[in-house]
Amino acid sequence: MKEQMKKIFVPILLFFLFFGQMYAQDKVKEADSAIKKKDFTAAMQIAKEFLDIDSANTALRILINIETNNFVSKGLYVMIGDSYAKLKVIELALLNYAKAEELDSLDKEIKFKAAELLYKDERYTDAVNKYFAILAIDSADTKALYNTANIFYLAKMYPDAALFFDKYLVYEQLNGSYWRAAKSNLESKNYQKAYDYAFLAAEKEKNAKEIDKIIAVSAAWLGKYDESLSYYGKVEDSTLSKSDIKDLINAGRTCRSIRKDSLALIYFNKVLSVDSTYKDVFWDVATLNYTLGNYDTAIEFFDKFLAEKPDFEPAIRFKAFAFLQKKDYNKTREYLLEAIALNDTLVDSYFWLAQSYKALDSLGRSADVMEKMIKFCEGNPGLYEKQLYDAYGFLGQTSFEKKNYGASIPYLLKALSFKSDNLNFTFMLANAYNVMKDTDNAKRYFYKVLNLASDRSMEYENAYKNLRAMGELPPKPPRK
Repeated sequence: MKEQMKKIFVPILLFFLFFGQMYAQDKVKEADSAIKKKDFTAAMQIAKEFLDIDSANTALRILINIETNNFVSKGLYVMIGDSYAKLKVIELALLNYAKAEELDSLDKEIKFKAAELLYKDERYTDAVNKYFAILAIDSADTKALYNTANIFYLAKMYPDAALFFDKYLVYEQLNGSYWRAAKSNLESKNYQKAYDYAFLAAEKEKNAKEIDKIIAVSAAWLGKYDESLSYYGKVEDSTLSKSDIKDLINAGRTCRSIRKDSLALIYFNKVLSVDSTYKDVFWDVATLNYTLGNYDTAIEFFDKFLAEKPDFEPAIRFKAFAFLQKKDYNKTREYLLEAIALNDTLVDSYFWLAQSYKALDSLGRSADVMEKMIKFCEGNPGLYEKQLYDAYGFLGQTSFEKKNYGASIPYLLKALSFKSDNLNFTFMLANAYNVMKDTDNAKRYFYKVLNLASDRSMEYENAYKNLRAMGELPPKPPRK
């Protein structure tokens, strides 16, 4: 059956090919005859018929024959340009479109033909200039507006793309233009427009994943952090680029600058979910967790940061402070000593090192550290009031408890110069003066104890008895 069909089909095909060839030859002869008669319009019509059936070579032969007869016509040059365009002879096509434009500079269609050819040939600057020429004729030409915007978009010239998408969308909303307008405005840092266009794209177009990302980024820049994080939650980590990671980091640091630490940490954790080795955020994650009281996580990221920068003193110091918050005083001491070895000028390091020694009952070590700290603080007592008060009080009390009463007095006096109503320091000072036989000062501070203490307290009773022993008659005896 197949062989029989083949025997029938082949002769028919050959017949039509022969007939078509004969018809074409006849039409060419007809065109040649028309040219001889100067009937160029008829000849051009025949050329158009060939052009319409993609017989560009035949059409071009007829058209060039017309041109050699010194016939000048916009339509002729356009058809020659079209023929060369179909044959992919770009320069000659453009040359003939230019000749046509010289005859009619306001014909938009000719300019479109040239622009589209330039675009296909990847001559984007020349193509855009053609579209500009069209827009100079008709500023509302939507095709020219869209194509111009799209060329700028593909060339990543986003501010220009955003400008022309804005103009295009006034008249028409096709071709995924909302999404591209959103992307262009985002890259141009026009965050409100990016945000608005993205929602229109979400409503009318189908680029959900890309749209979610644009909303996430633009919302962050607009200070809509909760919304931003909600949309980031919809974006797959695998789709986030290096540029997207920079946006996440920027959003995190902006949140931090306005004290939205919990939100900032979510942004940085998103970065780490994309790339757990992204070391640029280790410091942020460590210090944020420290601020938020997540001390184990803070220590983990201080360690990661220090693996890259082992001598960065602030990281070692804050790691020590994290251990301090965990009441691990041995680790606190260890890392504060390491921090002080790198920078021995920071009062806080000495202060908390002394507190660590105190917590470990190393009172002698604590006292030594306090003495070093005082040397840094005494030049600026207003700035270091808390540290000096604590240091003087501690040294005074330690000396008193060691029965070194004379040494305790200057420390206790300095502590009371910062906080004169401290009952414990006042009581010790009165007793120290009493032991040192400085009766006048002993009386003075015992009376002060009576003013500060409850009349039922041990301090009140002791002061009252000592004053009576000195021959004084305090107005009010202690109550039992």
